[in-house]
Amino acid sequence: MALVLVVATLALAGLLVVTLAVRGTHGKTFPYEVMRACVQVLAISVVGFAVGWATFVLQQAHLERQRLDDRVRSVLTETLNSYNAVKQIRRLLRAETAPRTAPSITAEAYSRLLPELCKQQLVFESLKRTAPLIQKHLPGGDAIKVPKCGLRGETVVETLEKHYAHIESYLNEVVKEYENNRRLLPPEGREPFAALGLTNTRRFIYETADFRANASRRIDEMVTFLEETLLRTRGR
Repeated sequence: MALVLVVATLALAGLLVVTLAVRGTHGKTFPYEVMRACVQVLAISVVGFAVGWATFVLQQAHLERQRLDDRVRSVLTETLNSYNAVKQIRRLLRAETAPRTAPSITAEAYSRLLPELCKQQLVFESLKRTAPLIQKHLPGGDAIKVPKCGLRGETVVETLEKHYAHIESYLNEVVKEYENNRRLLPPEGREPFAALGLTNTRRFIYETADFRANASRRIDEMVTFLEETLLRTRGR
């Protein structure tokens, strides 16, 4: 509406100027004064519109930047909270299933801890779906480097979305074992991992290098990337 009013004002002022110019005006006559006033209105309108439009564009850019920053901050918080929860579950499972050489678990511990891991797997699934909405707006969001496990100098370069997808898939392997094996546990006593075929669960709990390669290192690099993004935008 504001744009329409400005255009209408400019058009009216321009029409008056052209009309008076065609008729011819000179000296201190009334038509001359009217034309001069119209020219002044035209000039003020053009300058006012330019300033107003520039202010509007800057405000919109600031709002867009603020919305993106809020989303990045939300993703960062979700990532850290979920990762810390996963580490806590892993430590509790290690305590419940020790020793490492012959791990076993009770139905009570399995039913208490694995649903919590399932919740965190769903958080990473949600982050995987959200990542494309922000990574295209973030410089470097499509090329986050993570060191490869056991290979010096070698890196994995993937998008924010793919890093989240990898972590979600890694946790999902453990969750699937829970879905398939929970019903096989006796209500009392302990059941060895070997009898249940909990290969991925054992790997998740006890293989530290594997956990770092599939989760920790990716989280470290993503968190660093998101934090640096927020620091850069704060300085603008």
